[in-house]
Amino acid sequence: MDMQRPNSATPNGHAFGIDQKITTTILALACCCSLSGCASFSDGPVRHYKVRLTEKNLSMLSGTYELYPDSFYQKNSTAGLQAYSPRNHQFHQYVSKSQISFDTLVNCHVVVQVSGDQANFLFKENGLNKDSVRLSFKLQSRGMLLLGNKSVTLQGIPYILGGSESEKTRIGLAKDGGLILNHAIDNTGAILFFFMLGYSYDISYHFKRVNSK
Repeated sequence: MDMQRPNSATPNGHAFGIDQKITTTILALACCCSLSGCASFSDGPVRHYKVRLTEKNLSMLSGTYELYPDSFYQKNSTAGLQAYSPRNHQFHQYVSKSQISFDTLVNCHVVVQVSGDQANFLFKENGLNKDSVRLSFKLQSRGMLLLGNKSVTLQGIPYILGGSESEKTRIGLAKDGGLILNHAIDNTGAILFFFMLGYSYDISYHFKRVNSK
C-alpha cells in the first residue's frame, strides 16, 4: 500500500512564520514610534538672552549659581519674575535624575565646572557639599550644552497598550552672566496605534551667578 506521510511541518511552519512576522513588525513599529516621540527644545524664549557658546568661550559657563531661579523665560521672549515654589527644587532633579531635599531657609548653590566634554555639578547647602553629579555634554550649534542624561521611560507596550515619556536638559550662559536651564518633556501614549492625548512642553529658567569673593 502506498502510504503518504502527512506533511505537518508545512502548516505549522507557515503559521509560525506569520506570527513571527507580525511580532517583528509590531516591535519595529513600536521602536520607531518610541524614537519619534521625543522631547524637543524651543529657542524662542531664550534667543535674546543667551550667549552663543563655542569651544573658545565654553569656560565662561563655569561658576557658582543660586540653586533656585530668579526668573523664567516666556514664549513671547520676555523674562518673568520667578516666585519660590517646590518646583524650583527641580534644578537638582533635572541634572541628577534623583530627589534630594534642600533646606529652603539657608543658602543653596550649585557650582558648575565645564572642561573638555564633561560638566560637573556640585550642589551646596549652607556651604556644605550636598551632592555632586558629573555628566557628558554635546555642544549644540545653537550655543547651548545638551547634557548626556536624556531619559526615556516606557510604560506597558509603547503605542500598542501603553506609552513613553522622554526628558532631556540643556544649559547655557545668559548675557548677564547667569545660567540658563532648559528642560523638555514629551509624554505620549496610544492603544493599538491610535494615538491618545499626551503632553509635551519645555521650560527655561534663569539662575543668578554668585560673585566670588
